Amino acid sequence: MLDRDTIVGPLQTSVQRRLDDLARSVDLADREQAADLAAREIPLLVEALRATLATHAPDARGHCPVCRSRTSRLLFRRRGRTPCRAYLAAQLSLGPAIEDVVRPRTKHLRRRRTASLSPLG
Repeated sequence: MLDRDTIVGPLQTSVQRRLDDLARSVDLADREQAADLAAREIPLLVEALRATLATHAPDARGHCPVCRSRTSRLLFRRRGRTPCRAYLAAQLSLGPAIEDVVRPRTKHLRRRRTASLSPLG
């Protein structure tokens, strides 16, 4: 049977080298070449990211099956509401539009605390 490192190592090296080549090509290209490169490569990168995120699609309870399996070994660990690592990394890399996705829940909690601290309630 093949050792995991004999498959994963070269694969990771190949992917990293390809990404380095793309970044270098954009730096060295003029405007027209950069536009051609973007037209060819951006759809491929989007598809690669979508395929990666598809493996991290949340289940019916909203948990990532890939990231959850890493922590499932700890049987009595209570799982907090943490985002999937892959989606979090993608969001942080793509930009600051997370306010559109995550709504703060502090208003509701503040209302509940205020009601319980009220002398009338």
